Amino acid sequence: MIKSRIAIILFVLISLPILGQNIAAFSGTKTPTAVAIPHMTAQPLSRGLGLTVASGSTFNSGNWANGGKLDTNDYIEWSVTADEGYIINITELQINYDRDPDGMSHFFTGNGPAKIRIRTSLDNYKSDIYSDDKVSNSGQSPIIETKLKSAVGGQITFRLYGFASNIGMLGPLGTFDIEGGLGNVLGLEHTGIRLGGSLTYDGLLYADGRWTPHAPNAKTANENTIIANGTYTEANHVQVKNLKVNAEAHVIIAKTGSITVNGDLSTSNQLTLKSDADNFSSLIVTGEVTGAAKYERHIQTQNAMGVVNNEVLISAPLSGETFKVFRKSNPNVMSNAAKSNFSFGPFNKSKGNFTNFTSSENETFKAGVGYKTTVPKNESFTFTGMVHTKDIEKEILVSGSAYSEWNLIGNPFPSYINLSEFLAANNPQLAATSAGIYSYDPEISNGWKVQNLAYLTLHPNTKLKPGQGFMVASKAKGASVSFATSMRTVGDTNEFVIRKDTLAKNVGFLKLNLSNGISNYHTDVYFNKQSTKGLDPGYDAGVYAGKTPDFAIYSHLVDKSSGMDMAVQSLPYSELSKSVVIPLGVNAPQGQEITFSITDVILPKETEVYLEDRLDNTFTLLHTNNYSIFTNSNISKTGRFFLHVINPMLSFGAAPLNHPIMYTTNGSLILHIEGAMAPNTAVSIYDLNGRLMISTQLDDKSDSKQIDLSILAGGMYIAKLRSGALEKIKKILIN
Repeated sequence: MIKSRIAIILFVLISLPILGQNIAAFSGTKTPTAVAIPHMTAQPLSRGLGLTVASGSTFNSGNWANGGKLDTNDYIEWSVTADEGYIINITELQINYDRDPDGMSHFFTGNGPAKIRIRTSLDNYKSDIYSDDKVSNSGQSPIIETKLKSAVGGQITFRLYGFASNIGMLGPLGTFDIEGGLGNVLGLEHTGIRLGGSLTYDGLLYADGRWTPHAPNAKTANENTIIANGTYTEANHVQVKNLKVNAEAHVIIAKTGSITVNGDLSTSNQLTLKSDADNFSSLIVTGEVTGAAKYERHIQTQNAMGVVNNEVLISAPLSGETFKVFRKSNPNVMSNAAKSNFSFGPFNKSKGNFTNFTSSENETFKAGVGYKTTVPKNESFTFTGMVHTKDIEKEILVSGSAYSEWNLIGNPFPSYINLSEFLAANNPQLAATSAGIYSYDPEISNGWKVQNLAYLTLHPNTKLKPGQGFMVASKAKGASVSFATSMRTVGDTNEFVIRKDTLAKNVGFLKLNLSNGISNYHTDVYFNKQSTKGLDPGYDAGVYAGKTPDFAIYSHLVDKSSGMDMAVQSLPYSELSKSVVIPLGVNAPQGQEITFSITDVILPKETEVYLEDRLDNTFTLLHTNNYSIFTNSNISKTGRFFLHVINPMLSFGAAPLNHPIMYTTNGSLILHIEGAMAPNTAVSIYDLNGRLMISTQLDDKSDSKQIDLSILAGGMYIAKLRSGALEKIKKILIN
């Protein structure tokens, strides 16, 4: 206990530059020893080549130069060295010495040096910091004030030169002693030399709950940092150069915090990262890492509406831990009653399914491997292991009896990674029809979240969370996915907010949802400058594994469809100045009421979205109304439902030459159709609830046709014209 208290006191004193504070001591004994305060070392007394060892219990030396000039081989040497990152400041040097012998014996043996000079390595021993030209044969203990400062992690060596010794009748046998008359200094008995001053850290030092000279921040990327003792919690984004965590200390990176180490990290196994549903801490290291870390990785399984999806895909943000150790430190890993089978395991490529670890499994978590697990509501797993600082390559395969191209992988770093950089590097390695990442999300009921290049047009700053697992589909014959350290980044609480200037950037989006009151499923449609109406690898994405669930909504490509069910379809932004018809597919069992709705939309103000049901002959403006039907039989595949995205301003004569146009006159009681018409051209009038009010075939031999609207009550209606492959939609107002 006494030693611990002494150590604590010494740590406190490290950063306090008090004149005369003892920082090193050297014994004046025949067998020299030395001590120093923590974070510096002291090398005991030694002799230059010109001196000999003399007898006695003190540090006694003979054969000194007898002339009036200093001999550079005749010296006593001692030194102090700072640990890496520290600076030694010496303000005092006290030394206990004398020359021998005394009395009349010097007539026979001579005397030791009458003159001494003390110099240091700081100027290569050129100038004196102390001189004595009348060295006495009785003990002397001068206190010498100095202003000596080492380099960072440097050494200061002292040399005491002696000369002007006397030769007796028996020769130059006079000696010079460093004695132990300073007593006990820093626990060293018989101290002969004492150094006073301070030890400071060339950077940022955290000790006893405070920083010296100041705390790290985003601009301290070149500052070495030591956490000497206590617990340091970081809730902001900071950068340092080298970071050392002492065994007596602990670093906690709070859920909103991050530490970027632009050099080496020593954790002493005392570094913990935190997270919650919305925030994940990050640790980025560019150099080497010594010691392990912990990541308390939150698993969100419940969305804001209370819907729970207990199955999640994760990866280990730290590697090297075995599953047996992991489950013992995480008793919330779900299992059967006998604790023999655990709801945690990888995707088995040979069997084409997710597998569970058993109690005998002792697999080591590897970088980039994903796992599926079942988690109680909104809990955390603690991963313990090593921090990756190198690029990681993860092989993905095309193999197995089912889901052959699909592989479960995950972010291997204890930090976010940029999705844009990940896809830019890896899209060429992925299947053209599924290039992106597919992940579970508690916000999704019975579906997958697809994040690809189309998603990035709306969310350009998307980042994958630490420990996020996801599925990817390999290109034919297999490939390799790279997780480059350059992809690493820190979190931002605003990173997933949709950009307000998306329309200015020619980006549009709509999410079409299908609900039966219990389950929801959606399909996404994007509009951007990079896409066509056909297949655009990286922008269009099929449903996971090409296997659409029994309850689902999806689309087929507008142009050159192969029949693949699309989870994401990306179309040219220019189509929003025209009109585009998107074939929809619906899977729904018999005996349910299903509802179509738009749950998210970013489109130009004038754009209108209609859902057409060709079986029930309805046409619904989804901006103002949802569309619901009761399934009298099972519904599957495409052909019944179509999504019309139109610019209604085109209804006023902006169609190509010879295409039919629609307009109203006579107080909106007459609908005029003019222009060349294909055989079987039809016009249908719907109310805003989607009900068919008027339907008529037009005479293709006439370029002009009028439809009487007087039977309709006053209000807003939708007119739809179909002439061959052409479809036109117009809103009309009946007064």
